[in-house]
Amino acid sequence: MIKISTASFVLALASVLWAAPASAEPAALKQTVAVSATTLEGGKFDAAVLKGKVVMVYYWSTSCAVCRSHLSELRANLAGWKNKPFALVTVNVDADAAQWRAYEHIASQTQAVRPISVWEPKGASGKLPITLVADTAGVVKYRFDGRIAPESWDSVAELLP
Repeated sequence: MIKISTASFVLALASVLWAAPASAEPAALKQTVAVSATTLEGGKFDAAVLKGKVVMVYYWSTSCAVCRSHLSELRANLAGWKNKPFALVTVNVDADAAQWRAYEHIASQTQAVRPISVWEPKGASGKLPITLVADTAGVVKYRFDGRIAPESWDSVAELLP
């Protein structure tokens, strides 16, 4: 069973930012929480930068070959949607932040398009990668375990205004 901690699921969608009126939709559909993750610079992640955007949150580990190989596809889509209200947040769940920082250092030298990259060591456990996609209102619409199937990208694109 895959578990995503409340403290990590944080990223996608701070409930304070995107709290919809009670009549808008049932509470069961609202999967929003506040964010608690560390940026590359060592600060706390500010979820305000996600407001009003379609947000893809990608949980991964440097020890996961599938996770690492999938990052280039994520960056390619991020580049393709650079003029759209879209944010890619990669959440590294390594126990040691040094591995994550070393990977990000190398990636920063070879990649022109950079996602929002944060570290949350207890963010997810079980099979990785895990990807969550939220609409512009902050409501999680999709969850993908493992690789994102090519046809699923069309569903993500349909959320973009």
